Amino acid sequence: MGHVSRRDLLKTAAGVGAAALGRTAQAQHGTQRVRVAAVQMRAALGEVAANLENAEHWVRLALREGAQWIVLPEFFTTAIALHPTKLVNAYRTLEGLPMQLLKTLAKEGNAHVGGSFLARSGADVFNTFVLASPTGQVYTHDKDFPTTNIEASVYAGGEDDEYVKELARCGVAAAPSTPIPSRPQNVKSAVFNLPDGTSVGAALCWEQCRYRTSRRLSGHVDLILAASGWPFVAPNGSISRENPAAGHDALSAGAGIREAPRRLARLVGAPILHASLVGDVWNAPASANATLLRFSGESQIADASGRTLARRSYAEGEGLVIAEIEIGRVAPSESTPDDTSWTPEVSPQSQASWATSGAAGRSVYINTTRPRRNG
Repeated sequence: MGHVSRRDLLKTAAGVGAAALGRTAQAQHGTQRVRVAAVQMRAALGEVAANLENAEHWVRLALREGAQWIVLPEFFTTAIALHPTKLVNAYRTLEGLPMQLLKTLAKEGNAHVGGSFLARSGADVFNTFVLASPTGQVYTHDKDFPTTNIEASVYAGGEDDEYVKELARCGVAAAPSTPIPSRPQNVKSAVFNLPDGTSVGAALCWEQCRYRTSRRLSGHVDLILAASGWPFVAPNGSISRENPAAGHDALSAGAGIREAPRRLARLVGAPILHASLVGDVWNAPASANATLLRFSGESQIADASGRTLARRSYAEGEGLVIAEIEIGRVAPSESTPDDTSWTPEVSPQSQASWATSGAAGRSVYINTTRPRRNG
């Protein structure tokens, strides 16, 4: 027998697995019981080709395990951090290689496959979640508001007009105040209505922590696909170049990423697949204040009541989170308040930091990042 690559073996195994196990769904009291997977993976900062190969590896393993719905983390093609050069040109066009990979894997595995990446559309780059279906259909949602200055300096919010208003409500001026136009094909509601009657909602990282997300999803979706690149930094600044091992247990200050998906499931009344980045990336490495962003992992799958069915911790590193769930909506077990922006997973101090640092990052994006890309 000639040489067979790991990719060829995984491709063959995925096809066999999908054929043997992919038809396990069945209707039960208006729900479908299916096998699903969340991918917890490392992503090297700005190394798109290597990250795409890693993502393909894990998705093909999930297909071999019979998963019919698979979600990759936020920023699975690039990770995210402040860096003078690595992310400037690490975006890809929306219809480029990342989307084509998702479409190929969905078609070959007869599954739905999604994840978010830095996607160029017109003059701007957005954090776009792409869901590819087995029939070749694609659904897209741009994250509504970036999270802190790190993200805001790299891409535009999918609802920048609402972002500017939210910053103003927080008492922070966004300069310039003229909003960046939304992408015309952006599904702002993040509700994807599939031809078979299933409705799927998307939520990216801190979108899970905003009640505006549960307002637009509650009563409208049968499944939530969530993707995060949720870094932890030791509150006392002890993680540094001189002491990179400090705060090794990312969960000591990472309760938010554990509870946010479960709360969103309760608020919406639908099961959730949450895929998260894991591992370390240096932030602002060229500065004297370089810090280590420790992506917390904590990928998990929870049912519509918010009960965790499977999870993977930071310490467990890369891998798959697999469970069988019932796709279908139920009455939310937790109510969404009308006059509150943030869920309890974001402290008042973090809310204030989100606003001030986000406005600063947005200014960098408009005045520096955007012209540099388009120059």
